[in-house]
Amino acid sequence: MNIFSTSRLFFLAFIGIALSVFLGWSFYEEETKIIELDIRRDTDEKVAALERELFINLEVLFSIKGLFDSSDNVTAAEFNKLTQSILARHPHIQALSWAPKVLHSERGTYKRLRRKELPDFVITERKEQGKMIRAEDRAVYFPVYYIEPITRNKLAVGFDLASNTERLKTLEISRDLGTAQATASITLVQEASNQKGFITFIPIYQGEPTTIEQRRDHLRGFVTGVFRIGDIFDSVIKHTSAQGITITLVDTSSPSFETLHLNHLPNEPNSGQRSKFSYQKHLTKFSGRQWSIIATPTNGYVTERRSLLPYLISLFGALFVALGAAYTFTVLRRSEYIETMVLDRTNDLNDAKQKLETLSRTDALTGIANRRCFDERLETEWKRAIREKTPLSLMMIDVDHFKQFNDRYGHTVGDNCLIGVASSLQKSLYRPDDLVARYGGEEFVIILPNTKDASTPAENCRRAIENLQISHETSDTAQHITISIGAVTLTPNNQSELIEFTNKADRALYEAKESGRNKVCT
Repeated sequence: MNIFSTSRLFFLAFIGIALSVFLGWSFYEEETKIIELDIRRDTDEKVAALERELFINLEVLFSIKGLFDSSDNVTAAEFNKLTQSILARHPHIQALSWAPKVLHSERGTYKRLRRKELPDFVITERKEQGKMIRAEDRAVYFPVYYIEPITRNKLAVGFDLASNTERLKTLEISRDLGTAQATASITLVQEASNQKGFITFIPIYQGEPTTIEQRRDHLRGFVTGVFRIGDIFDSVIKHTSAQGITITLVDTSSPSFETLHLNHLPNEPNSGQRSKFSYQKHLTKFSGRQWSIIATPTNGYVTERRSLLPYLISLFGALFVALGAAYTFTVLRRSEYIETMVLDRTNDLNDAKQKLETLSRTDALTGIANRRCFDERLETEWKRAIREKTPLSLMMIDVDHFKQFNDRYGHTVGDNCLIGVASSLQKSLYRPDDLVARYGGEEFVIILPNTKDASTPAENCRRAIENLQISHETSDTAQHITISIGAVTLTPNNQSELIEFTNKADRALYEAKESGRNKVCT
């Protein structure tokens, strides 16, 4: 298997695994969107219920306002009768009260009249330590004059709502605008625990003033509703179907975004903290306040809506791709092994064929080209010379008196002699395209492509053999081995005959032998 195939296989496997993970992640994200929609739907249900309860409570105050609008002198009995019937239907309301506008000059009169029913009545305020004391002298007071239920709100009786700066500011806004206004979260004077509360004020006027100045001059007092935030919240939330969501109620109209209430679920660490699933929903603005709900699902809420499908898709998808890649890798390795074996066998066959081809073109004794190789090469060089219009030289060589040499020294020595002659002839030539071949017996031939004059290389060959000094006592030419050479050079054309070319070389060799041997004739 080549590197490219392996790399491509691993790349495709990586893409497949990545797609499996992406598909699983897509399903996971779809589940996440569904969970987010569930949280929004469940939270919106809670918000709607809370809004409904807040506006019902506001309508309760307007019903009490109607009582004061219809009478300039509402008695405690009339107030108690109406508010007690309301509280029977809305038990989570902490208190309903009436706080008249009392000038400093009227303080004694109001105290005297109220003491007919409440002997200990006094206009009070709260010190920083939380202790209730007689209210300091000021121009105007807004004491809690009537209140129901009085049994759990005794500390609030006579409390001057104007004694607190922030509360006074809310009273003044309500007075000037002629609308219901709610305070920020406060600790009620009658609060026994740490629960936060708020007070809603509705102004009551003499007549129907239309300007701020008229409202200030004709203000009679305020109908007030006292609410404990936790009581309202719990009474609403417990009637909603959605469970498993931590609800944080925040006053976004407060500069500090004050937390009014936290519905912390048991066994849920950090359930009040924001998470990726946190959802914030603004309530409809009421009584000058803007509240928001921040919903954070519990771990159990999210877990029960999660499934194993995204993980199974990623796992089995990746496993399938990995197994497929492993199987493919095994098949490719097997194919590579078979291919290698076939290639090795083919190479062996080619080597054997090449060896056979070489053997068929090589003289077994001398190791140089044989007659077959010479014939093929001569034809090739002949055609090239015609095509390129270049000269071609041919030398035919014969070892002088070789038969007598064999008879005198034996065939083994004769064979060694031929081997030496062949080697010496090859060494006499320097160009790679020149060819030395054994033509037969003691005859050799040399092809010299692109050679204009063969006499010089022929003479070099003759001297090289003579310099071998191979003893030949029975030779009529010399006391050592010599050769006779017939050489011919021709620039052939299409009309030239190859057979005539070789015949000329043969005749030149014959002439060299006839003229005394150990010669070159061209």
